[in-house]
Amino acid sequence: MSTAHFATVEAYNAAHPDSPLPTEAPGRNGLRGYHAAMRGVTDDVADTGASLTVEFLPGGAPSPEGPDRIGTVVATRWGEGPVLVLAEAVSLRAAWEAVKRHWPTRLSEVRAALSDLGT
Repeated sequence: MSTAHFATVEAYNAAHPDSPLPTEAPGRNGLRGYHAAMRGVTDDVADTGASLTVEFLPGGAPSPEGPDRIGTVVATRWGEGPVLVLAEAVSLRAAWEAVKRHWPTRLSEVRAALSDLGT
């Protein structure tokens, strides 16, 4: 399980150029991500209590009819920094399905769901 943490989206993007997070709101809002029915995933790992969204990069979680991609799963404060890397070099479809299957509301539960992928 990855534990990389980046203070800004730009710092994350510099370290992960193959799995970038869009820096502009319209691009971020177009991504298919996980946010626990618009409530956000509660950060119980750093114990900030912040509401987070889980992003599947690059390009968001694959649609059912779309092709799978290998990428990175991150948690952000609705597309803003800091960026916490949860999994790297994983099937984005498998990661999406694992998260949906567990329907987590806390960040620790997202990490547990992704641990099934062997990240």
